[in-house]
Amino acid sequence: MSERTQHNLSAPLALLTMLLIVAVAVYLLATLAGWAFSLSVPPALAVAQDAPPAAPTPTPAAVTGSLSLLATPEPTATPAMATPSPTPTSTPAPLSYTVQEGDTLGSIAQAHAVSVEDLAAANSLTNPNLLYVGQTLIVPGGGPVATPPSPGPDLAQPTPIPSPALPSTVNEERWIDVDLTQQSLMAYEGHTPVHTTLVSTGLPNTPTPVGQFRIWIKLRYDDMSGPGYYIEDVPYVMYFYEGYGLHGVTWHGNFGHPMSHGCVNLPTSEAEWLYNWADVGTLVNVHN
Repeated sequence: MSERTQHNLSAPLALLTMLLIVAVAVYLLATLAGWAFSLSVPPALAVAQDAPPAAPTPTPAAVTGSLSLLATPEPTATPAMATPSPTPTSTPAPLSYTVQEGDTLGSIAQAHAVSVEDLAAANSLTNPNLLYVGQTLIVPGGGPVATPPSPGPDLAQPTPIPSPALPSTVNEERWIDVDLTQQSLMAYEGHTPVHTTLVSTGLPNTPTPVGQFRIWIKLRYDDMSGPGYYIEDVPYVMYFYEGYGLHGVTWHGNFGHPMSHGCVNLPTSEAEWLYNWADVGTLVNVHN
């Protein structure tokens, strides 16, 4: 083999040998670098890099927070000192009375030692003649509820009606005299007559009560009723004994003759004059 041919074969072989040496060197350097890197990384990090990420372990604070989202414990209430409730002030029940058969407003008032005027006002009775059995009346003054009295000799009787007086014996500043026989009314100031008019008093079956009375209420208008009649807006009414009163009429003009259910009927103009002249408490003397 010629020297030229040997030279041509050795050159590529040398190059191949050099490349092989370089490759081995690179491999060795890479292996050394990987080994050095593995020594410098903590084991936990190395495991974390190789293994799939795991759920982080919750801290106690995180656990507490998670539990608080699941169930919130009821707050513990601090017992407070109980405040005593105010003791209600007991108000005595008003005195009441149940109307019995045969009762009148006057007899009820007398039995309970109150005036007819106060009893009527406490029950808003514009017509005290309209009582019915079983009706409950409020008796002014308060106190325990009364039970209806049992009939018997101990039952309180109403005060007898004072007997009528002769006009000459009446000592009142202002008063009214009703003469049933003459069917007339006379208004007096002291012993001096100041006004007179014809009237119509009760029929024989419904007589006007006789005696001395006092006006206990005045009503510009009032509705009146009784067995077989009902009249609205009776004018200038002045009750002097229970449901008996002096008042004007618009349904008849037969004055001077008995016509009523017991009241004293006056012409409306005369009733108006008397209504303006008399006061509550004015004496009404009714006689035959």
